[in-house]
Amino acid sequence: MSRPLRLALVLTAAVALLGGPAAAPDERSAILAPLAGAPASPQPSPVAAGPGSSGPGSQPRAGASRDVPQRLAGQLQAALDAQAAALLRDDEPGFLAVADAGEPALTSQLRRRFAVLRALRVAGWRETLAGAPEPVAAPAADPARQWRVGVELRYCFVVPGCAPVAVQVETRWADRDGQLRLVALGGSPASGLGPRPWEVSDLRVAVGPRVIVAATPRYAARLAAALASAERAAAVADRYARWGPPPGRYLVYLAGPDEWGRWYGVPQPSWVAGYAMAVSDDDTEIILNAEKVTRNEVTDTLRHELAHVVTLAGVRRSYTARWWLVEGIAEYVRMVGRPLSAYRGLSQAQRYLYSGQWSDLAALDQPPVSASVGDAAGRYGVAFLAVRCLAQRYGEDRMLRFFDAVVRRGGDQDRASLEQFGSPLDAAVHSLILCAH
Repeated sequence: MSRPLRLALVLTAAVALLGGPAAAPDERSAILAPLAGAPASPQPSPVAAGPGSSGPGSQPRAGASRDVPQRLAGQLQAALDAQAAALLRDDEPGFLAVADAGEPALTSQLRRRFAVLRALRVAGWRETLAGAPEPVAAPAADPARQWRVGVELRYCFVVPGCAPVAVQVETRWADRDGQLRLVALGGSPASGLGPRPWEVSDLRVAVGPRVIVAATPRYAARLAAALASAERAAAVADRYARWGPPPGRYLVYLAGPDEWGRWYGVPQPSWVAGYAMAVSDDDTEIILNAEKVTRNEVTDTLRHELAHVVTLAGVRRSYTARWWLVEGIAEYVRMVGRPLSAYRGLSQAQRYLYSGQWSDLAALDQPPVSASVGDAAGRYGVAFLAVRCLAQRYGEDRMLRFFDAVVRRGGDQDRASLEQFGSPLDAAVHSLILCAH
């Protein structure tokens, strides 16, 4: 995955900016530091909704049995298949049966995970050996032979046949009188964008026609209102899924202070209010800081963030050099159908245009970490005005084709501007300052 992994949102007292590969200050919204991309992940393939144990996902990967007896690899995969099947058929005892009875903490961990995944309406779940089991030294108090092995988990929610997202975890197994039992289950590492919320947190869940919203128990009382707001935002974002269907469900998490800096392995400054985390080239999960995003701000925040989901889905190249267009279109979607006077960042955008910092769109990039709230808000505002002016002057369809050529297909923005607007980009937006009034 060469593109940015995180599209962060921050709230500043004067303006609601939502945003790009970065983070920014408290209270009402802006964004700053970029996050490096990660290695490309394999293309997901559909996961069967049922519990069947046949097919390529149910067999050990090539080489899994080269260094250990075939019986061991086969037993491990059979145990994983049985656990996955139990989860999909809502069989908690079957899901827990793989765990060693002498590991009560592990059983408790699995019981919580089962409840959370069922609440999220898990529709696809597969557990596959990710390598060859390796023998490990057993604790002195436990003479049983033990092995460790990586396991790939592939999951998706609500929609039967949905394309799965993969995470990899480490497991440890012990031989109990000829039966392999799970004695330890690790979480996905930060290098793999882990841990995911469902791995480590107790969650309450609300599911609507277009959105899943999950919250920690502390914020469970906000779920109904958050889901209603998210559904309103999704109705707008869906209209901009021009390059493929929108996701079966958008996935939104409300994080409390304990979860905020823990989920996805991305430390978050206290002033960041939310971000969009791309967990694959085609899947993005939204995380809101429940202490920063008030009930009244959820719809606005999510109109922007869900716009990132639909406009960037399937993009497999870096788009950091087109920050203004990535964030401008998200702000455009947030404000579509509203008068310019309703844009709370307008005054900051005007100040930025007249500050001497503005030169042209090519030089308009994400605010640096050291940027002031006003500077960050001004940059987002200018990005918004540029996209809105293009849509007003040339029509929304041409603006979207320009976005497709530059961000999604990685084309030169001046050439794309000539093709869509009949002039180089600077000329196409020469009325930008007029648009700011």
